[in-house]
Amino acid sequence: MSFTADLTPPATSPAASAMMTCRVAPLDAAWHDHLSQPYWEWRQLYGRAVVAAPMQHPDHVLGEARHAPHLKLQPVVIFAERNGQCVGAAPLIPKVCQTRRVGSIGVNQRVPGLRLAGNDFLVADADPAVTAALFDAALQHVVQAGAAFLLIEDLDDQTVLAQSVTEKTPKTWLPFRHAGIQPRRRIQLPSTAAEYWNRFSTKTRSTFRRKLKKFGETRLERITDVADVPRFLEIAHQISLQTWQTRQLGLRVRNNAEELELLSILAREGLLRSYLWFSNGEPVAFLIGNQDKGGFHYEEVGYATPFAKHSPGQMMLIQVMDDLFAKDRPEWFDFGGGDADYKQMFASHESRSGTLWLWPPTLSNLATVNYVRGCRRVRQTARRAVVTLGMASRARQWVRYGWNRLTNTKSSTAVASTPNDSE
Repeated sequence: MSFTADLTPPATSPAASAMMTCRVAPLDAAWHDHLSQPYWEWRQLYGRAVVAAPMQHPDHVLGEARHAPHLKLQPVVIFAERNGQCVGAAPLIPKVCQTRRVGSIGVNQRVPGLRLAGNDFLVADADPAVTAALFDAALQHVVQAGAAFLLIEDLDDQTVLAQSVTEKTPKTWLPFRHAGIQPRRRIQLPSTAAEYWNRFSTKTRSTFRRKLKKFGETRLERITDVADVPRFLEIAHQISLQTWQTRQLGLRVRNNAEELELLSILAREGLLRSYLWFSNGEPVAFLIGNQDKGGFHYEEVGYATPFAKHSPGQMMLIQVMDDLFAKDRPEWFDFGGGDADYKQMFASHESRSGTLWLWPPTLSNLATVNYVRGCRRVRQTARRAVVTLGMASRARQWVRYGWNRLTNTKSSTAVASTPNDSE
């Protein structure tokens, strides 16, 4: 299957004037054995790309495809080619949207669609014309494959892809952001740790040291090797069972075959950089991260709620930052989607991002999207009522820390002092 991109390239990019073609390659069994030519084209493209995230590595995407839901939809990768050379790739993986998870009330409808693996297109030289061609081809494939939507998670508004979405999404399509758009924080790391920590006042650095002492003897363990992944997942799973994220959002680290395979792939390719943090020999917090091409990506973090009053997430992050400066310093630390007070404290740069669903204009999709939007308006009205009654802070603390902490006056005071600790 192939498409021809009808584009008018920027005048400043003469090389882009050649007509590009986009072809859709199904991810079949040959890919998993690394026998196909498209696999090696994709791998070479990843190596050439100036900007790329480990989640876009072909082996990681193939691992995701192996664990994708079994639907009539097939995982594919769309290649953009110019003059016979692969210049871009867009891997699309089957995804089931459960409407209750994005805000519906009542019946939980399961809708099959396609998700952009890695949350961005892989483009060798960041050429906007390549991104635009891939986006056109992706929308056409969604329609031709009969998918209900194209999901782009954590779309940063400063990326070339965000520009293509704004300029090239047909007006008849139904865009939907179930979580809105939030600030996205990053740290640009200077040459030395001293330069970074000197950004903070003497009083703030003193507060950090005082909080850290409350944890006694601490130890930060960096996880990069394949052999260490099973133990990491086992400990992170036990911590995850105690986190507020599990109570509010569901279990974050399941320690299952999929997580083992995906983290092992990253470790095998030298892309994994995760952490465990211990206090007096007891595991307190974990961080799942990866690093490549000058960027460290903060994917998932959690801490055991009993330690919450001493800000364990912040304390682990301080030691992680020191470790990043000490070994293989990245240029950027990307906190990923979502905002929190601790991200604002440590970050040096800000953009905005959010998860975007693009629905083709079918009657079924129109009914689904309008119903979910209506349900979300009902929920928002209820939230505003809670805020008006002055109960928002107490409700948030109950979700994160449990009823027992709220009914204990001393503990409740401690919790309230750090309501936005590192997640």
